[in-house]
Amino acid sequence: MDDILVALRAIVALGAVLGLLLFLSRRLQRSQAKGVSPLAGLMPKKLAKLTELRPTRPAATARVRPEKITVVARSGIGGKAQLVVAEFGGIRYVLGVTEHGINVVDTQEAPPVEEESTTDVSPLDDDQSNDIVDRALKSVA
Repeated sequence: MDDILVALRAIVALGAVLGLLLFLSRRLQRSQAKGVSPLAGLMPKKLAKLTELRPTRPAATARVRPEKITVVARSGIGGKAQLVVAEFGGIRYVLGVTEHGINVVDTQEAPPVEEESTTDVSPLDDDQSNDIVDRALKSVA
């Protein structure tokens, strides 16, 4: 008999918690749809007038996403070592990558980007890619 009461009590407690979560999620969804603070939806209507007295924060401005880093070429020079050519902000960086760290080997300006044509063209021709890697290998040696 005690086992049945414990199981019934656990089911009732679980139902209460799930009901509370459902209630809170609906209140938050309504407040977000209105464009107000998510916590304003949790406050009773009588106390909602108090939030009007508090100055509101200005809306968050959209942040400009920084330019992405693109990997142009990669060449393995050992078991766990690589030379990587990465481009960021119009500059190409030749990086020596090992399991212990990353070192900048060489930098150069990236060539100007030509208008895209209808055919798929890799960002670097093989000759140009090999030229960067060969130059980096010579500077390391």
